[in-house]
Amino acid sequence: MVSLFVTGTNTGVGKTVFSYLLAKALKKQGIKVGYWKPVETGAEPIPPDATLLSELLNQTLEETVTYTFRLPLAPAVAEKYEGERIKIETLWEIYQRKVKNYEFLIVEGAGGLAVPIKGTYTYGDLAKELKIPTIVVADAKLGTINCSYLTAHYGRSKNLVLLGFVFNNFTGKDISEKDNPQVVEEMTHLKVWFKIPYLEDWRNYELSEEEVKSFLKGLNFK
Repeated sequence: MVSLFVTGTNTGVGKTVFSYLLAKALKKQGIKVGYWKPVETGAEPIPPDATLLSELLNQTLEETVTYTFRLPLAPAVAEKYEGERIKIETLWEIYQRKVKNYEFLIVEGAGGLAVPIKGTYTYGDLAKELKIPTIVVADAKLGTINCSYLTAHYGRSKNLVLLGFVFNNFTGKDISEKDNPQVVEEMTHLKVWFKIPYLEDWRNYELSEEEVKSFLKGLNFK
């Protein structure tokens, strides 16, 4: 069994896009894949990320997301306004149960590694405690070098197993898009595994079968 933690350099960079596309590719290969979002904010009235993945994988929403909050804030801040209820120990317990049910489990964070889930306990802390290999989703445009480097630096400060990057939203209009992946690889010594174009309906996009196989091999999966 393999699990993967999907984080981002910021909010809105495409963590759910990649999680969806990877889950779809694994499902197509006949792999029993699960998805779990420990906390989703901005769920008014429904959690959009968890709903999308639950429909793809035929999971119930209860299986797919554990805590939801209406306000689009960091989890630790959202519960300050909506009532404290996140229990880190519960997340640990749920994860241990889930890894027994799937061949491949995708765990998606909110925002980036330094986003607090409760108090000062971050997603980086959660990935470290659960010992989940981590991949970072970054935006292809100008500014991603700094965000990507700082995310890798923070991840290493937590002793995370960093697998590399996914670059999302290639439009072909930003001159920096051409060189950003190579520069980030050189600066972080981490591989950019996937490059995903900007699409209005990205749900119809499919990750390269060869890239997926190469990535799974890097994870020592099958």
